[in-house]
Amino acid sequence: MVAVTDVPAAMVSNQFFDEFTSKVRVKPIPWEGYSRAGLITSDELHQLKDFQKQHTQLVDYSESDAPSLATYVPLLVSLVEKLSSVDALQYLLVVLDELAERDLGCVQALASDMDTVSRVLFRCMDKKDDYLGLKACKILTGVAVTSNVEVAFDRMFAYLEKSMRSELTSVVDVALQVVQSALRVPRARSILYGEAPGCLTQMVDVLKRTVGGRTGAGKGVVAVSQTQYEVVFCLWLLTFERHVAVTIDRKYDVVSTMVEIARSAVKEKVVRIIVATWMNMAQHSANVPGLLVARVPACLETLRVGRNFNDEDLKQMLTELTDTLAEHTGIMTSWDEYVNQLKSGKLEWSGWHRSEQFWKIHVAKMDENDHRIVRLLARVLMAPESSDTSVAVACHDLSQYVKYNPEGKKFVAKVGAKQRVMQLMTEGATAEVKYEALMCVQQIMLNAWRN
Repeated sequence: MVAVTDVPAAMVSNQFFDEFTSKVRVKPIPWEGYSRAGLITSDELHQLKDFQKQHTQLVDYSESDAPSLATYVPLLVSLVEKLSSVDALQYLLVVLDELAERDLGCVQALASDMDTVSRVLFRCMDKKDDYLGLKACKILTGVAVTSNVEVAFDRMFAYLEKSMRSELTSVVDVALQVVQSALRVPRARSILYGEAPGCLTQMVDVLKRTVGGRTGAGKGVVAVSQTQYEVVFCLWLLTFERHVAVTIDRKYDVVSTMVEIARSAVKEKVVRIIVATWMNMAQHSANVPGLLVARVPACLETLRVGRNFNDEDLKQMLTELTDTLAEHTGIMTSWDEYVNQLKSGKLEWSGWHRSEQFWKIHVAKMDENDHRIVRLLARVLMAPESSDTSVAVACHDLSQYVKYNPEGKKFVAKVGAKQRVMQLMTEGATAEVKYEALMCVQQIMLNAWRN
């Protein structure tokens, strides 16, 4: 399995992006004209020509024997700050990126003046040029990962969120790869999850759109499997942070999406990174109910029996995760499964909910542990991330609780569930929610009248 340390510092592989880079390298830039116009000094022009001569000669050296051009980094950064032409800026960022990839000394030169470097690169992101902005993000990420310097990841993720809304799959693809590299840094993971939720939401949306088809349009169409791999790779990196691992599915409903993808994925690497993400999540007991409710064990069994994988590591991972989850599924009763649904925050209609026998047998358990089950139902009603189906089922289940335990209506009111259900009668998002809310209120009022 790939380790976090194996994630490239800031490598981007995209055919359209690479072809555009090749064009930028050879595009003529009127440097002499900039000098005559006073945009750059004659000394800067002379230094730039020296740099270009030495930079061209780098092809004659192996990477280990190439002379360092780190002394030219301040010049290049200064020119990025001075000039506004997109063509000139694209060229300058291309050579800065190449230097940073080849020479640790150049990375250190960038890191030594990070305030200036950050300022000029974020200025490039404001130019409304996808290539320029993504190059700036790539350079920032490479410096942050290699030198462990402070970077305003929140601002960078805000830019990348916009990039992921592009109709060009090549732009989305590069943005995802930059995030993937940035998440090597633990601080970047915390910022993405805690301070840049819009970016993560957009990533998950990109992932969900891949289910059953292609994403995006236009130039540089990227295979769905590659997009799936990149997004889930980011989720895998995020789940190394405990506070992320135990809440990410409740917030973003990613496990059920990964189940759909894993069942139909052709590429082994997609299945492998999905299973690795589930393994990270399964290390925390709070995640087990969600994994069970999303039918991960059944998916694992389908993959083990129905697919002949070549990757021995993947086969072992499937077995290990199956065994881990089997410890929880082997002794489960219908009540256990119901509680798991509640803990996951994602309720679905099933035979239990419509069974009078189920409620007669188990209604007393709902008052145990300080009415824990009723509190969980109330949480589903209140949570903004709850689906319409979950809310409708929660209304129904509360009505059954009050029906078979009339005294329970007092606690339903105490935790705010009664008020919320009354609100849903008129403000529910769907007809089903409004109907179940009405039935619940009627049951509460019926018992109040009887009392």
